[in-house]
Amino acid sequence: MNTTLELTGVALAALLSENLVLVTCMGIGTHLESFQKPREAIRTGSCLTVVMVLAVLLAWLINFFLLAPCGLTYFRLLIFSLLIPGLVALLRRFLAACIPELSRRMDENLSSISTNCAALGAALLVVQRSYGLGSALIFALCGGLGATMALASFASLQKEVDLNRCPMAFRGIPIQLITAGLMAMALLGYYGLYLG
Repeated sequence: MNTTLELTGVALAALLSENLVLVTCMGIGTHLESFQKPREAIRTGSCLTVVMVLAVLLAWLINFFLLAPCGLTYFRLLIFSLLIPGLVALLRRFLAACIPELSRRMDENLSSISTNCAALGAALLVVQRSYGLGSALIFALCGGLGATMALASFASLQKEVDLNRCPMAFRGIPIQLITAGLMAMALLGYYGLYLG
């Protein structure tokens, strides 16, 4: 049974101190527009959040009811690695059949999520840490929201900052890496905040 304090600790850890994009560098494998346009960042983050919650739910159920009781825990990585792209493919097919307009807008974002390691990382983390189902779902939801927040913040910074004023050697990728590093350092200040 999860207490409110434990769930709050898991939520804060997923949002801040273990941010999947900035701190653990798991959610970086999205398409380039997510780091440049805030609207694309929010779309990608929302797709990532949905996939993470569904993937963690299925991974927890598979681990709890199949892998752990049968002593097959060494197959976790293989099964979860196949689960995420399969889940994304089913989600894309479902959206194309039921909500074609949403599918048209989100298809590129969902296709980039299938190779994003944040969903796989979240699934592995909740199983390795032996979270209960409630804690696992809170971790996935808040991890997705934290990734969305980080992507949207980074894209907004890229749009707002005048990069023509920085020295020539820092323009482009170097200033982006410095910006991401400074954002990650700001979140590392919350590292001891875990309450669970």
